[in-house]
Amino acid sequence: MIENKDYSDSFCTLHYRESVRRYCGVKEDGDLRYSAKGKKIKEQLVKCIWSEQLFKKDKLYTEDGLRMEVISSGLWNLEEGPDFKDAEILLEGKGVVKGDVEIHVCSGDWVRHGHSKQKEYEGVCLHVFMWNDRKNKYIKLKNRLVSQLELYNYLKYKLDKLADMIDIENYPHTGSANAGPCQKRLSAISLDDKWIGHFLDYAGDERILVKAGRFGKRLSTQTFEQVLYEAIMESLGYKNNKEQFKHLGTIASINDIKRLIPSDVSIQERSRKIQALLFGMSGLLPSQISRYKSAKDKYSHEYINDVEQIWSVIKNDIVNKPMGGELWSFKYSRPGNYPTRRIAAISRLLAENFETGIFRVILKSFDQRDNSKSGIEGTKAIIKNTESIFLELYDEYWSNYYIFGGRRLKNRERLIGKERSSVIFINIIVPVLLAYARKMNDTVLEERLFKAYKMHSRLSPNNITRFMNYRILGKDTQEEKVVNTARRQQGLLQIFKDFCESDDIACKRCVLLLSINSME
Repeated sequence: MIENKDYSDSFCTLHYRESVRRYCGVKEDGDLRYSAKGKKIKEQLVKCIWSEQLFKKDKLYTEDGLRMEVISSGLWNLEEGPDFKDAEILLEGKGVVKGDVEIHVCSGDWVRHGHSKQKEYEGVCLHVFMWNDRKNKYIKLKNRLVSQLELYNYLKYKLDKLADMIDIENYPHTGSANAGPCQKRLSAISLDDKWIGHFLDYAGDERILVKAGRFGKRLSTQTFEQVLYEAIMESLGYKNNKEQFKHLGTIASINDIKRLIPSDVSIQERSRKIQALLFGMSGLLPSQISRYKSAKDKYSHEYINDVEQIWSVIKNDIVNKPMGGELWSFKYSRPGNYPTRRIAAISRLLAENFETGIFRVILKSFDQRDNSKSGIEGTKAIIKNTESIFLELYDEYWSNYYIFGGRRLKNRERLIGKERSSVIFINIIVPVLLAYARKMNDTVLEERLFKAYKMHSRLSPNNITRFMNYRILGKDTQEEKVVNTARRQQGLLQIFKDFCESDDIACKRCVLLLSINSME
């Protein structure tokens, strides 16, 4: 039972995990992830894989043996009906087929969900799933045969890696935001807000423990500095460029930067040299992009010539092959989040902390010997000082431009905003430093990390937290009262990842619902 009091003082509290074992009968796997019985992955993950086309597009065959090519994966449908609208598929012998695409974990879900009898699914042109559990070659719709695609054998990466690299909460969630069984039971037995708040706290701790465990595994082959660097890079990529930034952090590692960039120059010059290295390795320099239009203003022209010149010298000492510029996505991103500005941001961050290293600088911000404040005020100071490392990043060129040679901005802008710095703090800094604290047996650091995590104000909601707020709590007013910290938001994300599905299949085995029922 989850007690109606908060007696935890560190991340070592494992009440959520213990509750999963007790009520759900779900075994813990090696990655500290849970899944409902008979469910290997969530349908949402398959949708993300299809949307991002994370499969071998040049080797696709349908279950009825037709060579196929994806021209357009379609638009993510936020209403009732098929998962993707207006897709375009090139099918052998049929030409370009336009229509909707329905996504499932297993082929049999088409029948189990009753889609054959639903009018809104009559426009489906392709049925996509991870596994063909019914071994059927096609589905029938109004006297026509619809091809099917089993994704598993065509994945770009192993399924475990895809599950690890895809942040499901950053994608649209189409499930109904109606009251879930948990909300109805909470109302029926009149559990107070404090109870659900504590439950979310424990689920939030679990999410951080899982992340820390994954970062800890990376430390077996990488330094703390490299692990943190790659993690920050991933976070700067958002969902559209996450994998691209991660790859860039690998082929242009901290060791490469230290080896190729001199330390005895000004921060500005050092930053520009790092920019040249990262832009060159990313394939985003103007000379690497065929569609690039010449800079219109003199300052842009001078800046571009400078970084191009620096890159022409540096590239001769690099072993790894640069990425292709076409791999990067600018579509659907706010200009302030363009990969060019994010590369400029990490370049400035590295330049300002070149000799000490980012990891040591951030670690130092948690050292209260350098902080006159203690208690709550001391914890607030730790959060503020750590996030300011990312907030105070400016560049003489990229604070005034979004792209190479673009229109100059009216006002100078930070390279990383307040919201992103908070996201980095919660999702990267806390779990990476927790992995370090546990490796070094630093209980003092772990306690400070926990206090900062516990106290941090909530972040801007995303698709999943909105969905979960409505599903569990129902009303915005209650949401603001209960989900009032980043820790509890992380708890919502953990419960969603472990149990919640749009079709309520997992509800019968959900630790939250079973814990509520145990309170009667």
